[in-house]
Amino acid sequence: MNILKDMIGGTILGILFVFVLLFLDYRNFIHLGSARAFREAAIKLVTDPQTIRHVEESLDVKFISVDMYNAFNAETEKIQNKIKEREREIADNAKKIDHYRTEAAPYNGEYEELISKANELFELEKFCPECGWKGSKKTTCASRMSFLMERYGDTPLKAKMAMIESPGCKRE
Repeated sequence: MNILKDMIGGTILGILFVFVLLFLDYRNFIHLGSARAFREAAIKLVTDPQTIRHVEESLDVKFISVDMYNAFNAETEKIQNKIKEREREIADNAKKIDHYRTEAAPYNGEYEELISKANELFELEKFCPECGWKGSKKTTCASRMSFLMERYGDTPLKAKMAMIESPGCKRE
């Protein structure tokens, strides 16, 4: 057991001694040709593109330059600021929507009543969305109605009223 402790202690002492020698050589207090060669070989190995690629692959990381890192951080900060700004806009818009909903609430019943009267008056419940528009097999009345809403900005009620006048879109 003591032999193992002595071996570990000796190894640690030897490694420490080598590091001290390398440090002294690096600071130019002493000049060791082998230390300089060792340092140059280590730097060459660490900066070798193939070694860097192998380390990146084995660690599953990508090394980048400090400039690139700073650029990424700056871009991330800009994006985070934009996100915060948009979140404030969303919160403001949500407040406006809630305000408009409370303003519109008294009129919802009247609106529903008017829609049911329009359905009754113009017989909109007889609208056949699955039927072929003007007898077409490709275009249904529902797809034509969607086209009118997208193209001309018609409301669903206005588009449905236009479609019910077309032959084939009204159930009898």
